Amino acid sequence: MTFAKRLFRRAAGGLAALLVASFLAFMILEASPGDVTDILVGDSATQAEKDAVRQEMGLDRPVIPRYFEFMENLLLHGDLGRSAVNNRPVTELIAQRFVNTFLLAISATLLALVVGVQFGLHAALHSRTWLDTLLSVAMAAGLSTPVFGLAILLTQVFSVQLGWLPAIGAGSIRHFVLPVLSLAVPTAAVIARLTRSSLLETLQMQYVTTAHGKGVPRNLVWRRHILRNSLVPVISLVGVQFGHLLAGAFIVETIFAWPGLGRLTVQAIFDQDYPVVLGSVILAVVIFQVLNLIVDLIHSLLDPRIRTAEA
Repeated sequence: MTFAKRLFRRAAGGLAALLVASFLAFMILEASPGDVTDILVGDSATQAEKDAVRQEMGLDRPVIPRYFEFMENLLLHGDLGRSAVNNRPVTELIAQRFVNTFLLAISATLLALVVGVQFGLHAALHSRTWLDTLLSVAMAAGLSTPVFGLAILLTQVFSVQLGWLPAIGAGSIRHFVLPVLSLAVPTAAVIARLTRSSLLETLQMQYVTTAHGKGVPRNLVWRRHILRNSLVPVISLVGVQFGHLLAGAFIVETIFAWPGLGRLTVQAIFDQDYPVVLGSVILAVVIFQVLNLIVDLIHSLLDPRIRTAEA
């Protein structure tokens, strides 16, 4: 299959996923009790005043025509509408916050990738030794610790007790450390476990034994056969984890008052600012589709068998 065909198939699948996700999100938000008029006019407003605001915002119209109008503006003009709370363009709001979330997610992912691969590699090289046991315990601890618990623990130790790092805000690099660590530690544990198991499985493959039997230098065997094949599932995991961090870092952003997309989405849900929520959902779908395409391309470069099967 040519690259153009693969790209077209991925784009078609991404558009379908976008339509399904946006429709479900639109219907769920519409079925939720109350709406943004409760926030705009307050509890003391009369029903007539609320109805007047709803009519002015077009919320009294049927839901299906409103959904089609929303998708038409999105697909034809790239317009996500305006925030119902502060009347700013949703695209502008999301773009400002997305940069902060992207920096947080990419830093946490890179740190987790480096640490996780190193831990997994050393655990596999020293399988069934005290070092493997120690690293496995560290991986289990990282996996079993919830993100919010780790964030609170790091804040208590490094901010409250030691006073080394600020607990909230985003004014400097020092504000960046605790949120990144909170996201990176559990992700590194997942990557380390997968790296260890993938390496141990690859080491037992026949082609590795054959390469050693033919006298191929050990470094060359590791570089061309063991690491290259073992990293294929790790790359898939990193792509998925990066997508989750971009779309779901709202817990850490809320705890550390980090001005990111997750915190914006949570606030929009509380405010029932549905255009912002829909914009965040659509962005999450696009992110995962793009990451899936990138992961597929990397797989094709790392594993010739994938290119052969696609051809």
